[in-house]
Amino acid sequence: MKHRERIGLAAVFTAAMLAPTALPGQAVYGSIYGTVTDNTGAVVPNVDVVVTDIAKGTSQTVKANSSGDFTADHLIPDEYTVKVQSTGFKTFEQTGLRVFADTSIKIAAALQVGSTGETVSVNADSVPLLKADRADVATTLSSQEIIDLPIPDRNFTNLQLLLPGAQLLGWSHAASENPQGSKQIEVDGQAFAGVAFQLDGTDNQDPILGIIVVNPNADSLSETKITTQNFDAEFGKAVSSVVTAQTKSGTNSFHGSLFDYRTSNANLARDPFTQGPGTNFPVGLKNQFGGSIGGPIVKDKIFFFGDYQGVRQKVGVPVQMTVPTQHLIATCLGQATSVSGIQGCDFNEYANLARGNFATSANQLIYGQGAGVGTANSTTPFTNNIIPTAQLSQQSLALFRLLQPYAPNSAGSNGGLTQNYSQSGIGGFNSDQWDARGDWQANGRTHVFGRFSRFTDTLTGNTVFGAAGGAGFGLGGYGGTSLGANDSAAAGVDVALSDKWVTDVRLGYFRYGINTSKYDQNTQFANQLGIAGLNTAQAITGGAPGFIITEVNTFGGTGAVGTAVGPQYGSGLNINRCNCPLTEHEDQYQLANNWTRILGNHSIKFGTDLRYARNLRVPSDNNRTGLLNFGTGPTGGGQATKGLGFATFVLGDVTTLQRYVSASTNAKEFQKRAFFYVQDTWRASSKLTVNYGLRYELYFPEAVNGQGNGALLNLATGYLQVAGYGNYGTNMGQSIAKNTYNPRIGIAYQASPQTVIRAGYGRSFDIGVFGSVFGHSATQNLPVLANQTLVNAGGDNATNTGYAFNLNTGPAAAPTLAVPSTGNLPNPGNLVSARSRPTTLRLPTLDAWNASLQ
Repeated sequence: MKHRERIGLAAVFTAAMLAPTALPGQAVYGSIYGTVTDNTGAVVPNVDVVVTDIAKGTSQTVKANSSGDFTADHLIPDEYTVKVQSTGFKTFEQTGLRVFADTSIKIAAALQVGSTGETVSVNADSVPLLKADRADVATTLSSQEIIDLPIPDRNFTNLQLLLPGAQLLGWSHAASENPQGSKQIEVDGQAFAGVAFQLDGTDNQDPILGIIVVNPNADSLSETKITTQNFDAEFGKAVSSVVTAQTKSGTNSFHGSLFDYRTSNANLARDPFTQGPGTNFPVGLKNQFGGSIGGPIVKDKIFFFGDYQGVRQKVGVPVQMTVPTQHLIATCLGQATSVSGIQGCDFNEYANLARGNFATSANQLIYGQGAGVGTANSTTPFTNNIIPTAQLSQQSLALFRLLQPYAPNSAGSNGGLTQNYSQSGIGGFNSDQWDARGDWQANGRTHVFGRFSRFTDTLTGNTVFGAAGGAGFGLGGYGGTSLGANDSAAAGVDVALSDKWVTDVRLGYFRYGINTSKYDQNTQFANQLGIAGLNTAQAITGGAPGFIITEVNTFGGTGAVGTAVGPQYGSGLNINRCNCPLTEHEDQYQLANNWTRILGNHSIKFGTDLRYARNLRVPSDNNRTGLLNFGTGPTGGGQATKGLGFATFVLGDVTTLQRYVSASTNAKEFQKRAFFYVQDTWRASSKLTVNYGLRYELYFPEAVNGQGNGALLNLATGYLQVAGYGNYGTNMGQSIAKNTYNPRIGIAYQASPQTVIRAGYGRSFDIGVFGSVFGHSATQNLPVLANQTLVNAGGDNATNTGYAFNLNTGPAAAPTLAVPSTGNLPNPGNLVSARSRPTTLRLPTLDAWNASLQ
């Protein structure tokens, strides 16, 4: 349901913030250019051209040159009127010229002989829609189009899917780390992280995850432009596309909006595969609401704009998983006796399933336990496929007690032994975001603006097996709690120093913050089960480990990790989509200055963009309490087609353990970046425009915040180079990337009033994703972070009859490594998958050319 009203409201807002710094000028502003001629086609030189913002009532005057050409640069996106007056000619006026950021409008001011008191008016409808002065391939959308297009969830990043060659990836970030729903979209076959998002000319992309920082409310935007080819030299850090968006500013009239979108799944059909007759239909309800208001504080001078959007969502999620049969649990817990009268875990149901599948006439698949870690188990089968009570793991039985209330409730498969439990549940997602902007037209040559945006959210999800964990009922199967807060600020000033010199300066800042926790973070779950060495004195190791059991009728190590098809309990990134606990605090400061010089038919731009990024990420990609895998090897008697994950589990034999162990939870990364560019737009003739320029990108080596707080693997030596030791500084011995020049050239030729030919070439650099150039690679290496892996010799597979450790004893602690005084730490491959960068930094590079006919 949709409600939208245009309302007139009065409000008083704080005036604009004045601060120095900026991104490339044209990323925020547009321009109007053209030629003044008389009725014979001869140029009229040196006349004044007045360009007026219709909504704000502000104007600027530029002078045509000796060739009659004029350019009005640094225009705030809005609707404009152009007026030309010259003695002996009627006044020329063209109205309704809609200017977008990073675009130019060409007009032909043809003066007619007469008195200046007479006016010849031309409507903007007569302006050709062809882009005749730019070689870039881009799509521009107005405010009305952004609001009216049927964009799923009013999600701004979905606009990229309107482009040819854009494809949504099937993979996505977990909802806890991407609460704003930034879409992972490949454009023209390039990586999704190669998209450069900008908001009001300031950076709006998280370089760690490659997603948008503040996903703007549709009602807050005046326009957006998505460029996919032939970027100008002022744009960089992108190989896929450049998505620029501008927030609205107030006008001399009050304008506002209200909206409310409510969707539910009340009319959806039940999924017969995951929502059987015995399960509840998941209740789903989403309410997205908000509004905006803008207007004058001082007419023609100071304007305000503000907006708000809230989301209140109940997420209905169905899941289908595997649980042990009630007979198996009852016999293991001594609450029932096996079919043969023997006390212990009765796997007879599973053995019957094995007939034919395992080519064993005796239906005997569970073999006796060996002497211990690393030794071969006995090949003598347990009698009647029953593991005696004396050999059962009390820790495993404790988990079985928590699972007992969850009896199989669906037919499943494999005789009801797999995919036999269906359930639905509800998670929650609440978010609030708002923007506040002020604009001050100080005089005809100076404009100041400031904007602040904030997004906060709370994401929750219960787990399917309650205290025993399992898949979550939150967004995307999330189980846990996540709190997020993202901020973005931009402020700047642009000044027309003369008819030929214009400069702008802008300050940008963003912050991305996430804190997640498990569904039971503050409990000592492993200790309660009696498993030692998992819940340690560190609070970060609290809550449940992950139990991953090889699925029935599957052989090998850990079964279906990352999906919901195998028996999975407890918590983990691939169990309930919870990278828990996680601390992610990232921010970036930005300062830029741009200049435009009009020189005859040349418009020359040059500028500098300085950035300083910081990051603290303490992740749990591998559960810090532990991911415990139970393969078929220990109960397979060395035979590849025998063994059972549940049987290995009740024996307490862990075939593989993985977990993150941190020596420090305060290791941070820092990086300085400096970008420089120069570009000339040469209007060689009335039909031909040439854009050419050069960009240089300087990425300083990433540094960390102290001795031992980071390391990078040197592939040539095999050593981890540890920060602050030996000859290695806090940059770990890395050096600056070389030859990071970005040449750009493009041409646009208007062959006829209806046809423009464009072509261009450009080189672009990318900073990658997941820390390839900045963020968490150095601080997720030893000696900061160990990815402890315990596995019995021979590997975790179907023919390995040993195991890494038993739940009764718990795992060995991760060893503490001493860093040599030289800083060269040998790479112990069993503790960490070491991350490496070239000692001379290298950047992903794309060279592209494009030609098009419009």
